[in-house]
Amino acid sequence: MIHVLVSSERPGLADALRAAAPESTTFVSESGVDATLERLSRSARIDGVVTDSPEIAEAIRDEIPGSLPVHVARADEPAKETWAALLALIGD
Repeated sequence: MIHVLVSSERPGLADALRAAAPESTTFVSESGVDATLERLSRSARIDGVVTDSPEIAEAIRDEIPGSLPVHVARADEPAKETWAALLALIGD
């Protein structure tokens, strides 16, 4: 089972990823830098993050110790490509 945080202002990104991922994947959603960092600080079991914000990706790298996989999705990137890119980062 993989646990993924989706941090996006884009409507539908989390839903599109749910459709592209196996049913055993758990998704949680946040938006904004502060809410995302707070969720990560409270969640012991997040395997990776998908965001569409380079600012959020940078904040995670600066504030969260370790090497949490973070994929910055392009606006035109299909959900299946986003999912595959995250899996490559996670190493699954």
